[in-house]
Amino acid sequence: MKIEKLTNNRSPYHELLFESFLIENIKSYEELMDVYQTYKQNHPDKTIILTLDDLGQAEYTSGHACDWNSLLDTEGYDLSGLDKACYDEDNEHLGHLSTPSEYFIIRENFLKQTKGIDFKKVCERNINNSEDDVLDLENMNESPLAFLDKQVILKILPVEKSYEGLTGFPNGYFNADLSPFENYALSKHLFEKYSLELFGIGASFLGFNKNEKLEENKVKELIVDLAKLYNTTESEFDKLAEIIKDKNHLFLRYTE
Repeated sequence: MKIEKLTNNRSPYHELLFESFLIENIKSYEELMDVYQTYKQNHPDKTIILTLDDLGQAEYTSGHACDWNSLLDTEGYDLSGLDKACYDEDNEHLGHLSTPSEYFIIRENFLKQTKGIDFKKVCERNINNSEDDVLDLENMNESPLAFLDKQVILKILPVEKSYEGLTGFPNGYFNADLSPFENYALSKHLFEKYSLELFGIGASFLGFNKNEKLEENKVKELIVDLAKLYNTTESEFDKLAEIIKDKNHLFLRYTE
């Protein structure tokens, strides 16, 4: 495995707003999660987020999600006292976010738009669920490495709640997708009800870690929630329930 810190010359996206690392040559999912846990332990007051499937597409749609939802807008914020690199030679703000001192802007813009969105509203989106979609969920939860991109970016965000990690890589751009704020509401619900911590997001999937093994009744409750989320019957997820009950992770699709 190769881990390289991202720099100004390497990253055209949001990584400059917080410390980020490019991970390549991943031999196993367990190896990747060992790296994740190490960074998490070394940064107990922060949140670690990994990119998952189709990095290029995920970065592309994240950029559009930021633009579409005005997440990078600086209007109304006090820009005095930012890092010197934020200003041009005339002491004018550059007009785009480029340093960790400006991360609070995208975070606040994001959180303002999560108000009034809860799990019930997320379920009202009625994401369709075909047989192939169910099979994808089963396969990814059984063998995550096969779905991960060959390049994964690890992001260290200055937030304590795992679901706030989405402020560092907002995704959900197309009309049929859950929006960034619906992904936030879903992730918050899963954390508060099942102690499932968001650890990753890709072009189509969200990744969660279990803090502890779910009891049988909690697995059943989770399947009920997933049936509501995907607008289908609980029986559709019988095999998925068997897969995830002994796993330390859960992957969910947020796209149609």
